[in-house]
Amino acid sequence: MTLWSSSDPSGASAPEVQPGHTLLSSSSGYSVLEFIGEGCFGRMARCRNQATQETVAVKILKKDTDYLQDTEREVAMMEVISVLNPDHSNMVKFFEQFEHLGQTCLAFEMLDKCLYQMMLERYWIPLSLNEILTIAEQQQTEHHTTVSCLSEQLLVALDALKGLGVLHTDIKPDNVMCVNQLDQPFRVKLIDFGEAMTSSEVQTGMDLQPAGYRSPEIALGLPFTEAIDVWGVGCILAFLYLAENLFPVDCEYQMMKCMFEVLGQPEDHMLRAGIHTKYFFIEELAAHHPTWRLMTPCEFTDVNNIQAEERHSLIDLPGSLDDLVNIQIHPEEEAAEIEDRMAFVDLLKRLLHVDGDQRISSQHALQHSFITKWHLTEPFDSRVP
Repeated sequence: MTLWSSSDPSGASAPEVQPGHTLLSSSSGYSVLEFIGEGCFGRMARCRNQATQETVAVKILKKDTDYLQDTEREVAMMEVISVLNPDHSNMVKFFEQFEHLGQTCLAFEMLDKCLYQMMLERYWIPLSLNEILTIAEQQQTEHHTTVSCLSEQLLVALDALKGLGVLHTDIKPDNVMCVNQLDQPFRVKLIDFGEAMTSSEVQTGMDLQPAGYRSPEIALGLPFTEAIDVWGVGCILAFLYLAENLFPVDCEYQMMKCMFEVLGQPEDHMLRAGIHTKYFFIEELAAHHPTWRLMTPCEFTDVNNIQAEERHSLIDLPGSLDDLVNIQIHPEEEAAEIEDRMAFVDLLKRLLHVDGDQRISSQHALQHSFITKWHLTEPFDSRVP
């Protein structure tokens, strides 16, 4: 075992961390077992906390100062949300930050796999609504703990963040991880707060959210709130249901085109107010008032000097979210299962409302019939208004 002190002055020329090395913090040593991921930020290692023998995940960040601000932001956000119970609020547990040979290290609880990896291992077989709404029970020594449905867990996480005035801004399948898919099926937690911000930091026109999971208010450059995270959850639920991104992730133009084909074009007042509208829409004079139309691919390319890619998808784009009710439907399905589909699509429509001001809140979404199952005992029309 190689033991390196985090205060080693030769950090700039030290060899790269390898399995078998030990990372030292002020509270413990972390034995590096293996590397489980790598990205622009650095590397993620599976480690053993020598003090507790617990397996943890340690993010070893690059020394590159370009990532220093993101690191500081992530640590600051983890400190803000540290007042929450990470298990009750469905967020990754953060243990500590320390320096190892000039590299910043962040220690987190060890989780299993992200939703994208889970779908990959399922060979892209869509989740059933029972799986999206699954309730699993975990036998503990003296009592049972009930794990609520996957969709509810994400909404609980958003509601907890909203209570602290925090926006995650990077909700996507890669940032939702299964805790232990074998022992606790579909028990999930939200991770990666490197792009998170407080509501006081919000500025119209900010470049946030990944393509395919970007809300209309961000894409158009409108004022925004925590409703952008609600949009992200809606996109994730559609991804699990379809085993395909609802909106393209590799072309902003196709993302916008598909978004408004499925959900309808935003109201004119939104398009007029958007500081980025000019990159996607053209204002034309109609009989009595100006009207807006989406650019053609050629117009988008000419205006933005960016090639509009063709949409590549394994599924046909639904004409509207209502079409999702009939996807993969089987003749033997009972009326209750059809009601489940209708309730799910109704929730999706509210999570993916084009107008962020009219989008359902996380708190109200938790009262929706798809979450509460009211539609199985009450008329469907009694759902959340």
